[in-house]
Amino acid sequence: MVKFGPGAGLSVREGQFNPQVARDLFFYYSTVLLALFCFRILIKVSLCLFQYYYVVRENRRLAKKIYKDIHKDVGGTWADRYPLHDAACCGQVLLLQKLVQEGANVNARTLNSFTPLHDACLGGHPGCVKILMGAGAQLNPRTIDGDTPLTFACSRGSVSCVKLLLNHGISPDPGLFTKSPLHEACFNGRHEVVEVLIDAGADVETVDSQYGSPLHVVCSRNYPECVELLLRAGANVDATKNYETALHVAAKAGSPEVVQVLLEYGANINAKDISKQRPLDLTDPGSEVRKILTYRDAHPSHLMQLCRLRIRHLLGKERVKFVQLLRLPPLLQDYVLYKFFK
Repeated sequence: MVKFGPGAGLSVREGQFNPQVARDLFFYYSTVLLALFCFRILIKVSLCLFQYYYVVRENRRLAKKIYKDIHKDVGGTWADRYPLHDAACCGQVLLLQKLVQEGANVNARTLNSFTPLHDACLGGHPGCVKILMGAGAQLNPRTIDGDTPLTFACSRGSVSCVKLLLNHGISPDPGLFTKSPLHEACFNGRHEVVEVLIDAGADVETVDSQYGSPLHVVCSRNYPECVELLLRAGANVDATKNYETALHVAAKAGSPEVVQVLLEYGANINAKDISKQRPLDLTDPGSEVRKILTYRDAHPSHLMQLCRLRIRHLLGKERVKFVQLLRLPPLLQDYVLYKFFK
């Protein structure tokens, strides 16, 4: 008789097959293997978290050691910073060209997973971007924080770098586990970049779990030019983030210019947040924003404005740009498209 497992009472006599014992054995060993596999995954995840912690704390030596423990063979691609990174970051085109010709790895990564292309875009150096692209650099690598060359270029406000990346087929919309290029441009008030992204087909209603829609971002940071660009492109003026519309955000931020633009595009002044408060309720007594909202509350929009809003609503954000194909007088087309709104 052979026993299996501590006190399990499992037994098999020689020359005798017991199906129940076979099933119990399979379950027993499968459980052990699964536990070992989960333990290994837990160890790797823990090491990755420690590595990220040390990268954030600027302790690159320990972060690099942990990475070696995880992956055994670093192969040079996760060393700290290469000369190629520094040349791209500083916009040293001639030095960068020389390093590339000497065979430097254009896809070398730092501990934060920065490539030279990240550095070139973060510094706003289109000349360096062209050289790296021509040398076969990966166009959409992701850093440890989810940044791509495009998000860095948008944050920097480098229209040239943004156009180079878009012209090489990079999507203006965020990928999985990456930051949103449009949010990065909006967060820093880069209205020229916002316009380029919209022209490239960026989704103006992309939602970020932390910041909400791009419209929420620009309203909270008081960028009226960006607000108008997004709304003109068809962004939903009453989109909500935790029950707050853009008008709620602008009212709290105390931005008269942004509030005026939102109202001109039909923002609902009676929308209520999670606390059942209207935008007017969130303003400071005697403030300019409170005066604007109080006046609009007592004076509804005129009929021509209501017709414009209705036309835009029926067309939707995807088709509003085709207003010029309608049989309308040019002046009326411009009115519907807000081409002369200031």
